[in-house]
Amino acid sequence: MNNYKSFFIGLFIAIVVYACNSNQNGLAKTEIQNKEHSFGKIGLNDSIVHTFYLKNVSNIPLTITKVGTSCGCTTTNYTQGEIGENETASIEVLFKPEQTGIIDKSIVVETNTDPPFNVFYLKGEVK
Repeated sequence: MNNYKSFFIGLFIAIVVYACNSNQNGLAKTEIQNKEHSFGKIGLNDSIVHTFYLKNVSNIPLTITKVGTSCGCTTTNYTQGEIGENETASIEVLFKPEQTGIIDKSIVVETNTDPPFNVFYLKGEVK
């Protein structure tokens, strides 16, 4: 009797561990090295180009569904389509200042992850 009890307890623990470790929600997982880029000081006629990266660390294909910016002075170009396991997507950001002052711009990237939004930042000063 104790052998059956031990067997079922072991089986139950194995099922719980498997369920906790598996990605049953169908969402990708990402690894992000750096969510912020400080560009220092630039002139009003200068521009900044920086690329942010998202690495897919799951076996679910990663998809970037939308990228938005906090103003019209910031534009993006990003990886389209599915990003496979251990592949990296890029979000290239171009910032062309329209006024002087301290800059804190955000770039919102919507993906099939939980949470679905990742926010990246460009910071610096325009002289």
